[in-house]
Amino acid sequence: MGKESLISQAKKKGGRPPGLASVTQRNVRYVQKMFQEHAQEAMETMLEIMRDEEADHAVRLKASNDILNRGFGTPVSTQVIMQLDEKDKGSAVSGAQIGQASTDELQSVLATLQRYLEAESKTVDVTPVMPDGYPES
Repeated sequence: MGKESLISQAKKKGGRPPGLASVTQRNVRYVQKMFQEHAQEAMETMLEIMRDEEADHAVRLKASNDILNRGFGTPVSTQVIMQLDEKDKGSAVSGAQIGQASTDELQSVLATLQRYLEAESKTVDVTPVMPDGYPES
């Protein structure tokens, strides 16, 4: 599928015209779908390069890292996910307390939580956390 075909197909779908200003969720999903169709082939290529003993060590290492990062995430993104998971564990409110609360109290708590989640969703902490025992500089 050539560039011209992609442009004409995007024009048929309506919305903003193709170009730098046309990065929409629909366009991103469309491109992701196109790339996902070749994911198996890309994985096989990376494995082939990684296992090629005649290939340059740097190339083999890059292929190995790419495979690991796609399978388990990059070290920084993995740390961020782990921190977010830790935040989500446990609750200070028990089921009994929720069951005893009035509708007005629950709606008030809901409004407060929605404001908190909205503010929290706009903030991402990407500070890397070094594992225990990691040498300090």
